[in-house]
Amino acid sequence: PLRVRKSRQTLSTTKQIYRSRRTKLEDLKTDICKMFSIPSDSYSTYRLYTSTDDYGDNWEAIESRQGSTLADIELSKNALITFESATLSSRNNSSPVPSGTFYTPGLCGLSNLGNTCFMNSALQCISNVPALTDYFRRRDYSEHINRDNPLGMKGDVAQAYGDLIANMWSGKINYYAPKALKQNVARYAPQFSGYSQQDSQEFMSFLLDGLHEDLNLVKQKPYMEKKDDDGVVDDVKLAAEQWDYYRKRNQSKIHDIFHGQIKSVVQCLDCKTSGRTFDPICFLSLPLPNKKKIRIFKIEYIRLNGEIKYYYIKSNERGRMHNLLKDFCERFQPKQKNNTHEPMDADDESTSSAMNSNNQDDEQEDDLTLAPDYDGHQPKAELILPVEVYNHRIHLQYSDDALLTNILERDQIVFYEVPVSLKKENNETILMPCLFRTADSLHQNFGLPIYLNIPRHKCTGRHIQDALQNSIGNFLPLPPNHTSQSSDKALYTASCVFNQNYTQTTKPLSTCLDDHIDFNRTNTTLVVDVTAAIVEKYEQEEKKRIDKEHQPTSSTNSSGVQTRSQHKQSTTSLLDCFKYFTTKETLSDNDQWYCPKCKQLKNASKKIDLWLLPKVLIVQLKRFNYTRHYRDKIDLFIDCPIYDLDLSQYVLNPAEKLNAKYDLIAVSNHMGGLGGGHYTAHAKNIHDQKWHTFDDSCVTDIDETNVISKSAYVLIYQQQSQAVQKQQQQQQQQQQQAKESPRKTSTRAAKASS
Repeated sequence: PLRVRKSRQTLSTTKQIYRSRRTKLEDLKTDICKMFSIPSDSYSTYRLYTSTDDYGDNWEAIESRQGSTLADIELSKNALITFESATLSSRNNSSPVPSGTFYTPGLCGLSNLGNTCFMNSALQCISNVPALTDYFRRRDYSEHINRDNPLGMKGDVAQAYGDLIANMWSGKINYYAPKALKQNVARYAPQFSGYSQQDSQEFMSFLLDGLHEDLNLVKQKPYMEKKDDDGVVDDVKLAAEQWDYYRKRNQSKIHDIFHGQIKSVVQCLDCKTSGRTFDPICFLSLPLPNKKKIRIFKIEYIRLNGEIKYYYIKSNERGRMHNLLKDFCERFQPKQKNNTHEPMDADDESTSSAMNSNNQDDEQEDDLTLAPDYDGHQPKAELILPVEVYNHRIHLQYSDDALLTNILERDQIVFYEVPVSLKKENNETILMPCLFRTADSLHQNFGLPIYLNIPRHKCTGRHIQDALQNSIGNFLPLPPNHTSQSSDKALYTASCVFNQNYTQTTKPLSTCLDDHIDFNRTNTTLVVDVTAAIVEKYEQEEKKRIDKEHQPTSSTNSSGVQTRSQHKQSTTSLLDCFKYFTTKETLSDNDQWYCPKCKQLKNASKKIDLWLLPKVLIVQLKRFNYTRHYRDKIDLFIDCPIYDLDLSQYVLNPAEKLNAKYDLIAVSNHMGGLGGGHYTAHAKNIHDQKWHTFDDSCVTDIDETNVISKSAYVLIYQQQSQAVQKQQQQQQQQQQQAKESPRKTSTRAAKASS
């Protein structure tokens, strides 16, 4: 593979192509020009260059001799190949700023170095935290670099970030390539090397942690033994002790701005012993409501009497077959008994019980018991055999634990009602599959297969024939009092197909009526060949039945999947997420707590509350779900306030309630699905007080009302007290500049006159 872009400027779009090492350079040049729509008469004015590093800092011309190929030139592992016209070849990778041009500080795009949109989004968000950016612009950080901290990065990341901020906020450029920062981060965090897509929150977390350790004023961290909770000390004193313990080892500007404290209480479910901890936090990862994806499954239900009906059943797409069976049977119950859906398996649920209780699906469905042809039949899940039918054959039988996510939209699901006798102990009968096909030479399968209830151990061909004659009239439009030999020309003929040791043998049923059929040794299927007249009549009746089938609701989209947001009017707010975050939860068996009283690991509950609020609060919305069975992204719109986010009801510390109001200053957005997608950022510029969108090197304005979308992933809030203080400082600076401006003007005028 070759990475190609037009011109050496970092703003240029990079594309990837595949060529053999035997490809001639002249052909490569022609292909590249065509790729970027360069007129053929201009090919000769373009020249190829290759980078001598991974980032495009250094370039050298490719000498193209007659007949030379890619094998004749040396390329670094991640080299870029570019081509430029003569008018561009003298420029470097940063366009010069025209004389007199000035940009608003901070409105500087960041070049995509190759799948680095996650990094650019995180950097733009952090860059628009006024307190931190002022600290770096004043270069106060240079006096605080701790190069001896074993947990730090020798000051390299802090220095690279300082240089980045200096360029982004200089007002002299409108885009910048953050190569130096990426290189330094990659040296200490290999996961961010290369060009694969990463997570913006993970990068933001690593960057802030790295800056904290690089700028930690504590040169020698003292060893301090953390005191256990004795249950006697009150919350205020214990929190202060543990905060002081943390402060003695961690003092930096990052700590001052971003770090807060939460209270955690874990309680043994058996003896009720509890333990408290007060832990520092830099991020809050908030769970989202358990948004079920409600999918409509088309079910063909075949009763013992041969009646076949279609039903459209709504069920949780992440559930299992036993959930779908339960939902199906509940549709035959009166409406007042059908108010809730069975919850998902424990590993598929949110840990918060409140989250589940607040998100029951209240979607109303048609009451099947009110249908004109309803005869009082109430299916029972234990008497239903769920199967997938493919090409009119039984393709597979679903187990109760089969995942519904594995069922495709095109799959044909059939529920067969089975006799009660099959569920009795010491049952002596089994179900034998029977399929229908045309009696002509093509032997095309048609209709739905059926099951015949026959003896398990002492079964003969005659038992099979009797079972077929008792059932076939329920499924095929045969004349009354029929048998397969009731006329000169049989309406149907049956054959047994035996499969044993990968060998298939077919025998007419009439030739083995007295033969013993051993189902333990052979896999046996009955095939019934039906005459053309019966097949034609069957197809006519089938068409009438399909025309009368139930139709799905209009709220269903074309894929058959609808989300809760499509049929529930209430909107989930960010405060709802804080409520879920602070709700007591029961820990899973894999996350047991060591109880000091029981002296062993025990099941426990956990409750989290906010205690100390940071000046700048970073909130991650947990949009990505990972379980044993599926991975998913929650594209749910969360109503996040731009102003006046009030967290006072979730703060236990009375002294902090006055500082509990926040305003939004930045958002990291993720569009797309898992393992890919694209990151952008929205941020409020401190100079023009307007919101802007940062999409790699492109910076555009955005209306405040459009800042929050279902793509919002990481939110950065600033305490209102901090915002007011910053605004006052800015007003004072503007007033001071206004006072100095007339003096400068008069001085210049005096010099000019002299």
